[in-house]
Amino acid sequence: MQDWMRDQYAGDVSDVLKFAFLRALASKDRTLGIAWYYAPGDDRRSDGRHLEWRDETAWRALDEELHTGLATLPERSIAALERAMIWPEGALFHREPMPPRAGRSAWGARKRSALDGADIVFLDPDNGIGGETEKHATFSEIRLLRKPGRAIVFITFPGRSMKHDALLQQLHERLAVETDAENIVTLRTNVSVPRAIGSSSYVQRQRWFTVVDPDAEMIARAQAFAVALTSIPRVRAGLDAA
Repeated sequence: MQDWMRDQYAGDVSDVLKFAFLRALASKDRTLGIAWYYAPGDDRRSDGRHLEWRDETAWRALDEELHTGLATLPERSIAALERAMIWPEGALFHREPMPPRAGRSAWGARKRSALDGADIVFLDPDNGIGGETEKHATFSEIRLLRKPGRAIVFITFPGRSMKHDALLQQLHERLAVETDAENIVTLRTNVSVPRAIGSSSYVQRQRWFTVVDPDAEMIARAQAFAVALTSIPRVRAGLDAA
């Protein structure tokens, strides 16, 4: 698993999933804001190598405009992603590198200001929600970004510490307590990818996308997206409400 959002991971299959989902949620009538939990440079790890989606018709059919935009990135970088023709009109970005812990509060305030006009804010930490570390978004950051008419979306990489149904229930309950949110849904996805380039052996990559404060239309869009994902070979998906 990567350390923060690094340039080398741009365009991986996880990006296809999360950007397709965000595009589905935003459609033509919501402004999207992206909060990268960004670390410049290459950590020289092999993560981000899964680009098989480029050659698979089903991924193209999911969102052809996104497929074209990601497949033709001039370089693998967050800056290139921001310039790509894949975003709903008016999309906002916060790409300021993550600071040391002492500077995190001010960094969070600048993030809130940069994304003030967004109806949907996506938090893209490495390990989902947790403590005040480089790999996590925090509950306090969700509270800071919540406002009427806005939904907060974040990615989680579920572990194996407990059964996933129980883990999801725990996440939803903690969000309700820590952020005062009453409406929470999570899109659970499971994508099987080759163990290595050219391998016929597959491993599962599970990604959850939790939406805090979705309205009824957004929930309907999320449900439709979950159904669309299941048409892709080796992909499972489902939407769970708190």
